[in-house]
Amino acid sequence: MRRTSSIIAAGSIALLGVTVLAGCSSSSSPEPAASSAAAPADASSAQVLPPVMVAEDVTTANAKVGDFIVIQVTKLAGTTIATPNPELLEVTQGGSDGSAEFNPGAKALAPGVGIITVTKPDGSSYDLTVTITE
Repeated sequence: MRRTSSIIAAGSIALLGVTVLAGCSSSSSPEPAASSAAAPADASSAQVLPPVMVAEDVTTANAKVGDFIVIQVTKLAGTTIATPNPELLEVTQGGSDGSAEFNPGAKALAPGVGIITVTKPDGSSYDLTVTITE
């Protein structure tokens, strides 16, 4: 009797395991996954490249259209950035959302040579010249 109970218990566990695995399988799903429907035809075009990191007081940088330029500053509070070239660079001020701090930066929008003026908390400033290529 014990052997029969053991076989029934083992069979029940195996059946339960197969049922759970079948429920988790994407092949049994009648609807296609949303991510596969939205995936681009060329997977390499979906790559996200790292930002161009620029140390404080560096005055030149190179970027490609679409790159993000991050200006690493020692004092976030009170540091501001600006550009006279909004057609080339979309600037973003640094700040904090309470859980993380974000350095100021810019997105390269078009080829050309753009300027980002970085003003430090003490009022001093410097220009960062960004050469943007395709």
